[in-house]
Amino acid sequence: MSTAARADADADADGTRNTTGAGTDADTDTAVRDGAPSPDDGPSPDPGALSARRAVGLVAKREINTRLRTKSFVLSTLGLVLALGVYTLIILFSKEGPTKVGVDRDTAELRPVLTAVADRATDFDFEFVAVDGDDSERLLRDGDVAAVISGDDDNLLMSVERETNADLLALVNAAVAEERTTRELERAGVDPAEFAERVASSSTVVKTLEPSGNSAAEQFALILSSTGLLYFFFIIYGIMLAQGVVEEKTSRVVELLLSSIRPWQLLAGKLIGVAVVGVTQLFLLGGAAVVLAEGTGAISLPTAVGGTLVTMGVWFLLGFFLFAAMLAAAAARVSRQEDLQAVVQPVMVLITTPFVLGIALLSKNVHDPVIEWLSLVPPLSPILMPARMLLGIAPVWQVAVSLVLAVAALVGLTRIAGRMYANSVLRSGSRVSLAESLRLR
Repeated sequence: MSTAARADADADADGTRNTTGAGTDADTDTAVRDGAPSPDDGPSPDPGALSARRAVGLVAKREINTRLRTKSFVLSTLGLVLALGVYTLIILFSKEGPTKVGVDRDTAELRPVLTAVADRATDFDFEFVAVDGDDSERLLRDGDVAAVISGDDDNLLMSVERETNADLLALVNAAVAEERTTRELERAGVDPAEFAERVASSSTVVKTLEPSGNSAAEQFALILSSTGLLYFFFIIYGIMLAQGVVEEKTSRVVELLLSSIRPWQLLAGKLIGVAVVGVTQLFLLGGAAVVLAEGTGAISLPTAVGGTLVTMGVWFLLGFFLFAAMLAAAAARVSRQEDLQAVVQPVMVLITTPFVLGIALLSKNVHDPVIEWLSLVPPLSPILMPARMLLGIAPVWQVAVSLVLAVAALVGLTRIAGRMYANSVLRSGSRVSLAESLRLR
């Protein structure tokens, strides 16, 4: 072969490489200006190769099989179950017993009445123990008892170290009044038991608008577990999806996939596959949490526990599709893992905000009107509304409104995210601008 022929062959080979390779940004821009097909447009999939349902299903199956069989999934599930067990133990050991109140020997006859009044009053949790009056000051300073009751009915004395417990004072006054009433009835020749029975027969029926709530500690545990669990899953699986998008883009696997299916089918399959993995782990952890709560009695769970888990699963799917679609679209704008954090940061703020609000506002006042209205608005509702439902304070109409708004937001945001993904996923090199990713083709 002559030198000229060899040069022509080399030129042809170079031309072939430039056509099939990634090319440079300058070549891409020139092609776009000249009206030629751009590498950004990607290979045109064969519409008859795969149906949309089969294409999405294959991608979803690939994601499920790949992620469920990993050691990280198994180890993370076991680690989270262990963390739930430790958290349950902390709740059990942090629960305080009844407040001990000392009763002097001279006031021993009043002790049964005090105990009976305390048992009838469910809001009070006091235990009355006999003490020696000479040890009263030492017991109070050591914190062994909250108060010491001494003296007689006509001259009763309650000693405390610093502050008087208003509930205890009310209980003691009620016990003294009951004891004096009994004594006066006996003097008047009236049977105290018969008198008490007649008084008790005139009862009042109580109608409650809402069921009795959990204690403050149980409310905080429910708030933290529900908001924290959803927040954790949104972050972990959202970032997992975003990293997968960048990895496929860097390794150019996405180019092979998009030669047979369309970008929206690839994105939908990835979202569904990762969501199935996430909801599987969520139900495993939720089931473990129910077993721990019911077995130890650490937290009072809602009556319909199964329905609560299903509700949590529905809100997880809504929230995950909402946030993960935005994360995947943002991740498609970059070609390196090092650039991923910068583009997903705004979405991370959207996920973190309802978690922080839930801890701050719900822990202070579960009936705060601000948190009620915020729980209706996406993207806050996928974290705030499940917490209010778990506490049993969310009316049915608010749940319905929040679901409708969440679905509407999901439809709109996934369309935008799909456009960003399709416009960016085949662009290599520098970061794709937000305006370029949103442009209409």
